[in-house]
Amino acid sequence: MTDFDEIYRGVGRKIRQTRQNQRLSQESLAQRLGISRTSMVNIEAGRQRAPLHVLWQIAELLETKLTLLIPSPEELLAPQSQNVLDREMMKQIEEVANGDPATIKVLTGFVTKKLRGKASTTISERKAHGKTQSRRKS
Repeated sequence: MTDFDEIYRGVGRKIRQTRQNQRLSQESLAQRLGISRTSMVNIEAGRQRAPLHVLWQIAELLETKLTLLIPSPEELLAPQSQNVLDREMMKQIEEVANGDPATIKVLTGFVTKKLRGKASTTISERKAHGKTQSRRKS
């Protein structure tokens, strides 16, 4: 099933990138749209799902096509991988793949999945061995 939250985070990243490339502040864009700066922050972070007409207005104000603000499936995979993999790991993957984008994508996805699985296994192992810290209420 599609992760719609990730789609909206991807749209937000593209809006932010386009806005920054045009040296436009969040405040300025929000004012032109007739929304609060907080809403603009949340749209760019993917926490607020902007209606289609607002996305259309954003594209118009940024002088771009709406379709360019919508990430492809490949673009949605890349940011998740980059959060897990450090630069050195990405450099090694690129070297092994000889710069082939398709191979880089496959290897990045594989390594990311393994690393995420390892992290959740580690947490599960700690719980099984009673080594997790309890949360204190303040």
